[in-house]
Amino acid sequence: MDGSDGLSTAEVAKRLGITQVSVRQLLDSGQLSVAGRVGRSILVDRASVERLAAAGTRRGRAWTARTAWAALALLSGQNPTWISPSEKSRLRSRLRQLDATAVCSLARHKDHTIRYRATTDALALLNSHLIASGATAMRDESTAETFGMTGGSGIAEGYVMTGDAQALADAFGLVEDPEGNAIIHEVELAEPFAEGRAPVAAVAVDLMGSLATRERSAGQRVIEGLLHV
Repeated sequence: MDGSDGLSTAEVAKRLGITQVSVRQLLDSGQLSVAGRVGRSILVDRASVERLAAAGTRRGRAWTARTAWAALALLSGQNPTWISPSEKSRLRSRLRQLDATAVCSLARHKDHTIRYRATTDALALLNSHLIASGATAMRDESTAETFGMTGGSGIAEGYVMTGDAQALADAFGLVEDPEGNAIIHEVELAEPFAEGRAPVAAVAVDLMGSLATRERSAGQRVIEGLLHV
């Protein structure tokens, strides 16, 4: 990347209201993407900054992937068998104290997300290898009804197990791109997807990471509803 649409760490810090040290930590964790370099200075991808600004930054330790998926399963009416009954009870109590923005922030380590650029033909093939999430999940009528949305064309977004993203990239000629049209979430836990689909709360959290206001609002609305069932 040439960094032509990149921001300096100082500009990012100002945009997000955090320190430059925090910006570097977000880059290290993958929550922000590097657009390029000018000399020894890092340039941060503008789209990744705007996604994080839309979702909101929140101080405090994020849940582990195991706990994040347990929380999303509970919100989705599922039974997270990979945590103990006592952990489940504590997590239910914690969820009653949160709002949608907090859930989205605390669950940020649920997966490792990689964005790619794919051709139209590759997108169609890729979707058949992913457990759909985000806007792509709206291809399912019942999911679309839950979120009050339709569409999902023009992109591919979904989950695979850790290590599978590179294999798919090689198979379909995907090129890493922070603003790409193919979003792959790698996960280490298979249990949350036992029903062959992503928990509705995970779909909602992924929508909250969108730059599209309508998608972000739909995700937030669904999480708020699940928190107050």
